[in-house]
Amino acid sequence: MKIIVVDDEPIIADTLVNILTGEGRDAVAVSNGKSAIQWAEMIRPDAVVTDVIMPGMDGIDTAKAIMKFLPNCRIILFSGQAATSGLLAKVRAEGCSFEVLAKPINPDILLEKLKIQ
Repeated sequence: MKIIVVDDEPIIADTLVNILTGEGRDAVAVSNGKSAIQWAEMIRPDAVVTDVIMPGMDGIDTAKAIMKFLPNCRIILFSGQAATSGLLAKVRAEGCSFEVLAKPINPDILLEKLKIQ
């Protein structure tokens, strides 16, 4: 399973990648939405795990852009900020629905969500 982890805080992205690779997943960390889209075009991931609130392109816009060319890619959003609920309501109104995890991410919950269905 190929996974892209997106967070503007490198320590968080790197930690999640270490957890995922330790469990046998092929994961890469990137620090912004634009890089995530470029990597997704190159490696065609099975899943993208992205922070919602980031400078520049937020995680929701990143997820929507990736879904345009990889409609079967699993998207998991995460955030620790209250502002996220308004963004998620907006995206639901646009007809999109993504899985959401609270930050800090519990590694066991993330691994459970990423189990092959």
